Amino acid sequence: MNNQWQKKAKQAQKETDAELANQIVELSSVKQKEIDQLLAENKMDTAEFNQLIKLIKDQTKSNNDKIKALSNMQNGLELLVGLVGKLI
Repeated sequence: MNNQWQKKAKQAQKETDAELANQIVELSSVKQKEIDQLLAENKMDTAEFNQLIKLIKDQTKSNNDKIKALSNMQNGLELLVGLVGKLI
């Protein structure tokens, strides 16, 4: 039974990853393939990416606090730089 839950969790993660990538594509000129590539290159999954986005959007933190938090987040800064590079 544990194996079934693991399979379902993996499938849900894949579907969530795809949905997030689709939303980014709709809001920007970045293509699905580019987002998938950035996430893969930075070994980041959707949960980690969502954490990153929440951090950036957090209005209660100063930019310095965000920079400190980003430095503790593995590959977070690299992914942001790659994404911003695609957007501009």
